[in-house]
Amino acid sequence: MPASPYVSRVNQIDAVQLDEEIYKVLRGQAREIGKYLPAGKIDRWQPEIDALLKYFIWNYSLRRGKSTFGQQLLDLSYANITWAKSVLYLIATIAPAYVRDKLTANRRSVLLDRVADVASLLEFVNLLIFLHRGTQPRVVEYALGIASSCTTTHKPRNIGYSYMTRELLWHGLMELFTTGLPMLNFHYLKHAAKKLFEARSTVDPKSQPTSPTMNSSTKCAHCSDTPILPSHAGCRHLFCYYCLNAHFTAMDEFQCPECATRLCATKMKTYESNAAP
Repeated sequence: MPASPYVSRVNQIDAVQLDEEIYKVLRGQAREIGKYLPAGKIDRWQPEIDALLKYFIWNYSLRRGKSTFGQQLLDLSYANITWAKSVLYLIATIAPAYVRDKLTANRRSVLLDRVADVASLLEFVNLLIFLHRGTQPRVVEYALGIASSCTTTHKPRNIGYSYMTRELLWHGLMELFTTGLPMLNFHYLKHAAKKLFEARSTVDPKSQPTSPTMNSSTKCAHCSDTPILPSHAGCRHLFCYYCLNAHFTAMDEFQCPECATRLCATKMKTYESNAAP
């Protein structure tokens, strides 16, 4: 089956991205192997390790065929590549990065910064040309005169929608929870559950002192901690101001968790000690 002359821009860019990701994965694994060595050992030889990894990638891809690993995953290849161009491709891939890393490790020079800026500018200009022309997304491909071609004809691009479906479902649930949860009155639900599942004895409000007293052992009837800005609302128990006000923000009335006395928002007061100064 003859190769198709047309290659979509998306496939070419994806092939470049896949090549970069494969290199990053191998580089990360190499750093994991040497993480238990003394500090500075791996950093000292990092340029050589990176060059060796790129050589291995080239050896098992372009040296033995006409496509990189990223191109193989997308059924692409360099139809017009030769042995000489393959070696030049290796040199162009390894040499600039190796020289940059070695010089950066030793000393930083203004000339190196200028060269890096020129290389970035060339990549940007080549990308603009690629978007217009549709071939050779990298400068090295343009310099060597090689271009990608499809190894199959009229093969549709496989797109997996399962990941997209999961993401849409997750974002939909997040929006639902973000919108719906603030509308739920958790204080009301909590007290309703307590009223259903807890059997409380009936307490006569008249038999209970309505003036609360506070000492070193007094705890908030809601959070069971020392009351902060102690407040009360009609029973002998004290609450933190925030605990009590939060309940009254959710509902006008609720039962005291300790004595089941019905507390009203209109009766909320700040506790004041009756002790003489």
